[in-house]
Amino acid sequence: MFVLLLVVFIDLVGFGIIIPLLPFYAETFNASPQKVTMLMAVYSLSQFISAPIWGGLSDKYGRRIIIWCTLFGTVVAYVLLAFAESLSALFIARSFAGLMAGNIVVAQAYIMDITEKGDRAKAMGYFGAAFGLGFIIGPAVGGILTGTDPNNPSVFLPPIAAAILSFIALIIALMSLKETKILINDFRKKRLQNLIQALSAPNLRYLILLFFFVTIVFAFMESTFSLWSERTFFWGAQQNGYLFAFAGICGALVQGVLIGPLVKRFGESLLCFLGCLVLSFGMLGIWLSAEIIHAVLSMMLIAVGLGLFLPTVMALIVNIVSEDRKGWVLGITQSSSALARIIGPALAGGFFEFIDKNSPYLIGGIFLLLVLVIFRKYIFKSN
Repeated sequence: MFVLLLVVFIDLVGFGIIIPLLPFYAETFNASPQKVTMLMAVYSLSQFISAPIWGGLSDKYGRRIIIWCTLFGTVVAYVLLAFAESLSALFIARSFAGLMAGNIVVAQAYIMDITEKGDRAKAMGYFGAAFGLGFIIGPAVGGILTGTDPNNPSVFLPPIAAAILSFIALIIALMSLKETKILINDFRKKRLQNLIQALSAPNLRYLILLFFFVTIVFAFMESTFSLWSERTFFWGAQQNGYLFAFAGICGALVQGVLIGPLVKRFGESLLCFLGCLVLSFGMLGIWLSAEIIHAVLSMMLIAVGLGLFLPTVMALIVNIVSEDRKGWVLGITQSSSALARIIGPALAGGFFEFIDKNSPYLIGGIFLLLVLVIFRKYIFKSN
């Protein structure tokens, strides 16, 4: 599993490098704020389409070859980004990168293959920690490579650095990653039929919807916090970067260190429930924040809540289905996450602009509490 986690970490550092660059890159082509936002969303839209396809193909042909293919595609996507000469080319590069994002869901399926049922939440915690560490280091490196002048960013170095890192991950995967097992799965069904089938299973339906709703609420924060902090504390990118790095460290510690012992003591269902609860408190905390320390503590709650929720809900979801459907159901779950990351920012932006800057956090926190009341019995039926 160490090799796979290393591959995921290196690849996610590359992905994180691109994040600080994208808005400034788009503005070099005179993109409006709306088009900048759409550049962010098109990645999730492409991922929404491709994730269940990659998951199903990995069930049929094996995990390793799909990881190889998607890593190679990711390298190509970064090279396309580096040499983009128009806004349209930027959109094409990010769309292609989203289509190649299936390595994440297949890596999750790989982990499920090589771990016992009782250890899956712990294993997904390690995966989440590798994922989170990539997001801590990547944006910092990307900010350094992009430069300090927003009007004259370095648009070539960050995507080339990301391409090199993904190529290194590909070489490691080619040399060291072993196949788990080839699982035969009928992949002739269309994506919509797969989604309908997944949502027809009672407990599976509610867990996927829970994951979807939590991701929407988290996207509320992710898409508006920089705007909120600018208007509340007059912060710029640097202060927000420090706070997001702090939140990433908190989440990585929970998923990488604490989740294993906590699952053994309390079980996946309770931690899944508590993760949602803590996340809702963090959202409401930002709504109530009047001082910087309040915002810092609230972001810590959001990171801890998400760190408790993600590995446990994924373990609960996977444990419901048969062994030959793990990639399939993880693909469906990843698609629901991508869809939520399209819907969430759109809703949050409307709340922020037409109600007030605090409304995404109040609405998100209250909505999560209502979801917990409705879904509580399904969470605890899943163990």
